[in-house]
Amino acid sequence: MASRVNLKSGKAKRGMVWRMAVSVKNSEGVKLLIEEVAKAAGVSPRELIEYYEWKANLAKIKKSSKKMTKKKARDFILSQKGKRSISESEAVKLYYEAEEEIKKWEMLERKLKKLGLE
Repeated sequence: MASRVNLKSGKAKRGMVWRMAVSVKNSEGVKLLIEEVAKAAGVSPRELIEYYEWKANLAKIKKSSKKMTKKKARDFILSQKGKRSISESEAVKLYYEAEEEIKKWEMLERKLKKLGLE
């Protein structure tokens, strides 16, 4: 007898759909689905996949990261002085690039939510 899965929660449904997509990632149906969702969201299929990769990585970071006090952060930064060679201008450039990426993914997330796909 086949087991039934309770799909009442949206999170369970998304997880199940994602696992199915990963297990058959080379099938034409999944490619078509990704293309259609990307088209509806106004992005390329590659950007849509990158968004889900970013979201998965963000979830991993949130689960694994420890809270750090300002004092610990300051001590860590001071301990790294001279060990890493990055100029202040390079650090600022990296910061703004990361900020733009985050804005891009958050905007895509809002579009997907509006479409009822997130």
